[in-house]
Amino acid sequence: MHRYDEAVQWLKSQNDSSEAREWMERVGRDYGVIHEMSHEESVEVIEEAYARGAVLAEVLGKLSDIASENSVDMLLITLPEDKKDREALFELEEQVAQMTGFEPSVDEGQDHILLRWT
Repeated sequence: MHRYDEAVQWLKSQNDSSEAREWMERVGRDYGVIHEMSHEESVEVIEEAYARGAVLAEVLGKLSDIASENSVDMLLITLPEDKKDREALFELEEQVAQMTGFEPSVDEGQDHILLRWT
């Protein structure tokens, strides 16, 4: 297992996770947000990840049954095998990293990338 994927497994063990589209639908448009984005902007990021070939997009964080307590800062992307799709997803991760000040990832064959806003 790639060291990046080991770190992802640890992160998943420390946080709640849910498929991103399902979570957004479940908590509703007034509360389902990623970081400080609007609901619509959050949906756009998720849809962009899937449009670029993500196998799975999951929100990571403290997920609550109380809708007003749902906001996450991480989107975990399961990467496809297709090289072009992987490149497109790493470009998306780089865009988020530039906005947030994080170092973008390099494709070393890992199974996941993490889009982080904090």
